[in-house]
Amino acid sequence: MTDKQIERIRKRIKFLRGRLTAEKREFGGYHDGAGIRYVIPELYMQIMDFKGAMYYFRWFAKTFPDDIGFPAFNLFWSMTLFHNNKIDAAIKKVYETAFSNTYLIDFIYERNPKAIDKSETMGFESIDYARDVYKGCVKLMTLEFQTWLSHFSDTDDFKANLNRFISLQKLIEDEPVGKMRTHLINESIKFEKSITGR
Repeated sequence: MTDKQIERIRKRIKFLRGRLTAEKREFGGYHDGAGIRYVIPELYMQIMDFKGAMYYFRWFAKTFPDDIGFPAFNLFWSMTLFHNNKIDAAIKKVYETAFSNTYLIDFIYERNPKAIDKSETMGFESIDYARDVYKGCVKLMTLEFQTWLSHFSDTDDFKANLNRFISLQKLIEDEPVGKMRTHLINESIKFEKSITGR
């Protein structure tokens, strides 16, 4: 990427952040119906500005504390944490990525995942979402992060935690509405929080 291309992307980031600032000033809060807040991290990834991205993600976490993002967004967040030597936090974001889409990491490493009959209430939880975005994710991932993520996602702990999550989602999918289903959903939420801290 040339210096001019990098400068254009920096100007785009500044412009988009300015739009968010103007919205807050005008309305006293953020509506962001266009999803600008989700576009900005990808621009930081394009120019490999992990310090700038770190600053942005801190702002995002403070400004939108209840926003769970989506799988690719969380993956880029994890890569930003990794490149800022915040490995424990990067691991938690990898789990958030995997729990929000159980197929994405497998697609990235060409492990040919198959669709699982489990609870998938959001569109980005599906195998189709992972199939649509994984190539774009790979393009923006650094070799260092790809290598680290490959090793981490192949550990026994990661596999066991992901399998536990998937098992709970399968049980939720098969359970009719009622006390037991509510209990399973609560167990899943509790398990996710114990791993991700969210």
